[in-house]
Amino acid sequence: MSFLKPKVYVPPAPPPPPPPAQAGEEDTQRAAALSEEAVKRTRRKKGAGSTIVAGALGQETGSISGGTPTLLG
Repeated sequence: MSFLKPKVYVPPAPPPPPPPAQAGEEDTQRAAALSEEAVKRTRRKKGAGSTIVAGALGQETGSISGGTPTLLG
């Protein structure tokens, strides 16, 4: 039943990639130290940007939009 098989050349599969290199003990310690430092840095930045200012102090509440009344008040 060769008429059911398509006449298409299929190239062989490429060889598998080589296994990844194993990290040494020194590299592992250095990576852990850098990771801890990065986590500390992001935690420090997180607090400074989380403050939400509700509005300008010392001004009337209606003057934020330029003094003209709107439908919302």
